[in-house]
Amino acid sequence: MERAGKAQARRAAVKRLRAGGHWLTQLRVARTIPQPFTLNDISVAVWRACPEFFGMRGYPYPDNHKVHYILYGDRGLIAKGMIHRVRQGLFQVPEDLDLDQLPAT
Repeated sequence: MERAGKAQARRAAVKRLRAGGHWLTQLRVARTIPQPFTLNDISVAVWRACPEFFGMRGYPYPDNHKVHYILYGDRGLIAKGMIHRVRQGLFQVPEDLDLDQLPAT
């Protein structure tokens, strides 16, 4: 029973992350950092750009989990081809990605 509640809370958190438009913030910030980059690189960069969302609740540090959820998964930035996985733990924004042509959600 407790496990089902945790799974439901996790699904709700992922849904909020995907719906909030923070994926676009993450993508825009990813274009401003040296390429290729690590999960830690992008986590710190988006936290600096938007600490109220990308920070850990109650701590002055970035939350890698939020960044991870936006990168991975069936509907993540990697699956959509908006960020390429160069190799394990190393990512890059495609040079030909036009942010102005992306949908708002």
